[in-house]
Amino acid sequence: MLMAESLNIQQSPEYAKMSQATAISLGLTRGRMYRGAVNKCVNLLVHYTEGCSANCAYCGLAKKRPGKYRDKSFIHVAWPVFPMEDIIRAVNNAPAYVKRTCISMITNGKCRGATMEMAGRLKEETALPISILISPTIMNENDLIDMKKIGVDKIGVAIDLATPELFDKYRGKGVSGPHRWEHYWEVMERSLDIFGRPNVGAHLMVGMGETEEQMVSLM
Repeated sequence: MLMAESLNIQQSPEYAKMSQATAISLGLTRGRMYRGAVNKCVNLLVHYTEGCSANCAYCGLAKKRPGKYRDKSFIHVAWPVFPMEDIIRAVNNAPAYVKRTCISMITNGKCRGATMEMAGRLKEETALPISILISPTIMNENDLIDMKKIGVDKIGVAIDLATPELFDKYRGKGVSGPHRWEHYWEVMERSLDIFGRPNVGAHLMVGMGETEEQMVSLM
């Protein structure tokens, strides 16, 4: 089978998207940070030409959002693609303020294997600790155990919404998406068991129709 590189297809695990701020901090892209801000985390995004199969209403990578996937934006900033070799070289020559690497997964069946391979390379070839913002829909407990074994030390789970109804409206059946509230929390609980409470975090969004009481209760 031909490798992605021989076909000139830039996708993971041989390539990864990187936030513009990270690319500037590592010297891979020219630019200046506002008021001298620094980016302390190397933010990487798993990338495939076919993209993410989820359809979250507020996400720039949503399957049904118009445009070519390569041109879509994760969080409304540029995410250029780089070879992993260049990323690893840049990480090893990063400024002292760069303290961690975080890989963000997407909802794609190939993403588990690619993420493991990328995390494994980063663990073996760089000195920075590694976090993964996981995609629970395509994961189970064994995947979390494997991540722990290869040296990942922190896990993030993008719960995002404060109630099951809002989650379903914006990420599940309401947008013909694959995500399910119950499974996200099941994976969250397994993550806590495997990585420990200080090493697992949740992403939450305010202003999506929840009440203050609902958000505080969730937290």
